[in-house]
Amino acid sequence: IRDSGGPEDRYVSRVFASPHNPAVAFVAKSGFRNDDFRPFLYRTADFGVTWEAIDAGLPDSPINVVVQDHGDADLLIVGNDLGVWVSVDGGGAWHRLRGNLPTVPVHDLTIHPRENDLVLGTYGRAVWAGDITALRQAGALADSGGLHLFTPEPRALYAMRALGNYHLFGDRYLSTPNEPDAITIEYVLDASVADGANITIADSSGNEVAALEGTADAGFNRVLWDMRPGAAPAADDWRSRMRRFRTPPLPPGDYMVSVAAGGQSATVSATIRPRIR
Repeated sequence: IRDSGGPEDRYVSRVFASPHNPAVAFVAKSGFRNDDFRPFLYRTADFGVTWEAIDAGLPDSPINVVVQDHGDADLLIVGNDLGVWVSVDGGGAWHRLRGNLPTVPVHDLTIHPRENDLVLGTYGRAVWAGDITALRQAGALADSGGLHLFTPEPRALYAMRALGNYHLFGDRYLSTPNEPDAITIEYVLDASVADGANITIADSSGNEVAALEGTADAGFNRVLWDMRPGAAPAADDWRSRMRRFRTPPLPPGDYMVSVAAGGQSATVSATIRPRIR
């Protein structure tokens, strides 16, 4: 690491061995104890014989943890004292992971091996988890044109969950919301479209079974499909929404999701898995 410009007198904050290649590993160093807040991140591809710096573009903030996705070797995720940064090209460029994440030190990261969720531990702001399916496919954005539709993560049907007035207890009991019983449809548009996006779902025979209206903002858009047939009711039509809640979901299987906006369209497959009890 010294030969690649790494300082010897900065402590090693994390070592991560690649799950894809035994010759590849990542090392993060921190100068926090020396009032040195520069990022130090290095990669080896020859069992540590040589190292290269891959921290260009990261902010001046000590790096606490680095992980490589077990599904996509080009997806690297760093936690520092400001939050989380992501690279979809193996460290060539870095982008901040925003959403509703607070600006807070992140001291640990892991990617769930079954659910493929990113789980991060913060200093003082609890534990966070989120789906990174779209991040794994973000490398294809450059060649997608004006509309890119991500392949959704398969979703299992759930048995009826218990309902209750848990909000009446205030802060006495800790509760967190369940993830939605829905397939998450995510897409990116180069420019906003005033008429919105039309989303259709077809079965394996090509028959349309459901229809949704989606946002069409420039950038990232997300729509939830509750895996039920027909057209989704308006958000303020609570009677129709209650009737739809009692409608059985579609059977497990493969479906085709199509998004059309601004004269462009894209189609990907989506899978409903058997019920979980």
